[in-house]
Amino acid sequence: MPFEFNVEVSTIPFDENDEAIYQSLAQVHMGDFFSIKIHVTNRIICLTREELQQPLSRIPYFESSYETTGLLACPQFLESGLVSVFPDNIIPPLLLHTITPHVMTFARDLCESGGETRACCMFNLVLDIVVEKLYDDVVNMMIEESAREVRTVPASKAAIESLKKVNLEKGMTKESCSVCLEELIEEEEVLAMPCKHMYHQECITNWLQRCDTCPLCRFSMNKSST
Repeated sequence: MPFEFNVEVSTIPFDENDEAIYQSLAQVHMGDFFSIKIHVTNRIICLTREELQQPLSRIPYFESSYETTGLLACPQFLESGLVSVFPDNIIPPLLLHTITPHVMTFARDLCESGGETRACCMFNLVLDIVVEKLYDDVVNMMIEESAREVRTVPASKAAIESLKKVNLEKGMTKESCSVCLEELIEEEEVLAMPCKHMYHQECITNWLQRCDTCPLCRFSMNKSST
């Protein structure tokens, strides 16, 4: 897999908000329901595989998160599975397929441990997922996705060397390098493409050695130099 992951599936006691939802639910519905709480952390380790072989005091990474909650009838969730609660591209499809059996087993056991019989029951189902990807894996995946859309060719050495170095001044609008997704830092020296999009020097150099177009706008370095 081009990623590593950790998944924790659990249940938690009702808080005041859960209790209010349950009271409203019980007034108008019968049956069992899942209150599903999902937290996903996507972490990109900003080192290549070769760099990770060296001793490091800390490992730099870029992190983003996604949270969602939902309320589903138990039969509906147990039949449709995790696809019904995860929007596209939140986690890799392969990961979704991998964790589904474990999550569904936990959910079924939770239903069966309901205890006293009531007309309406609600269960808290909590998913905490951390997905880690290496910087070079992310770059390779982006290039592969681009190659599926259009045949790619590397930029010429002269075109890469022609990129202008830019020092980010204080007060400039904060941007992120769309190759590694890490924020560009003030007073950092970056490379600017002719289309004005800026990237970390190593990121855009590695990108252009495989694909001659800007990752954001598809501006072609080869065409601009002819």
